[in-house]
Amino acid sequence: MSEPQCYYNETIAFFYNRSGKYLATEWNTVSKLVMGLGITVCIFIMLANLLVMVAIYVNRRFHFPIYYLMANLAAADFFAGLAYFYLMFNTGPNTRRLTVSTWLLRQGLIDTSLTASVANLLAIAIERHITVFRMQLHTRMSNRRVVVVIVVIWTMAIVMGAIPSVGWNCICDITHCSNMAPLYSDSYLVFWAIFNLVTFVVMVVLYAHIFGYVRQRTMRMSRHSSGPRRNRDTMMSLLKTVVIVLGKCLPCPPCSPCSVSCQVISVMHGQLLGVSRIWKTLEEVQTIRTPRVH
Repeated sequence: MSEPQCYYNETIAFFYNRSGKYLATEWNTVSKLVMGLGITVCIFIMLANLLVMVAIYVNRRFHFPIYYLMANLAAADFFAGLAYFYLMFNTGPNTRRLTVSTWLLRQGLIDTSLTASVANLLAIAIERHITVFRMQLHTRMSNRRVVVVIVVIWTMAIVMGAIPSVGWNCICDITHCSNMAPLYSDSYLVFWAIFNLVTFVVMVVLYAHIFGYVRQRTMRMSRHSSGPRRNRDTMMSLLKTVVIVLGKCLPCPPCSPCSVSCQVISVMHGQLLGVSRIWKTLEEVQTIRTPRVH
């Protein structure tokens, strides 16, 4: 049985041609506008999330576990801004100049930042669930445990982002390269999308449980008080918060149901080559919403 042939010394154009994905040869007006807009958005993302981290650090009222997790969420999205900033200078015709290693680095940075963001949202959902059901304003989680949670989040994110670089790719299995990411294995993209989808579903269940619990208690209290309007305002405020938090994750391609569908269809039919650009735009937009969540 012969050993599989690997293509580490091939150009990026080789993989793109194999997958049928378009690879630009020169800059046009639209590409330049997209790059300029992308760089502007990346800078805004980094500045906005940096302000959130600074505000939490300097304000002692925010020195509680939930705010540390929010600061970590801002850090994840700040890192996402850096990853996309790097992407902007290594996309379009510049993609041709990348080696296999630098292409995997480019994608790995994005995967790491988005996985950290989604995992952090799950940690916040768990913390809020525990706090609400224990009738506490802030969780009693110690600072040491918060640090452990943050370390686990980033360790998992780094591992998820590094997996393709250390072997789970199609460089030695060229027939199973993805049409959306030509050096990624179809199986890895489906795994990554489903992993994040499961995370999102868990968040939905947790917040739905919180909302149902608060709604039930509010209705029970309204029977013994004369403030139905205040109770209704409380419910609407909670609902808006849940929608904003889940809305941050919903457009994010790794955890959206649409992403899983796209990955599966891509594997089965080899289509949706132009859809990946739309998903990358949505990935970038969702990081802008972190300051709103805070």
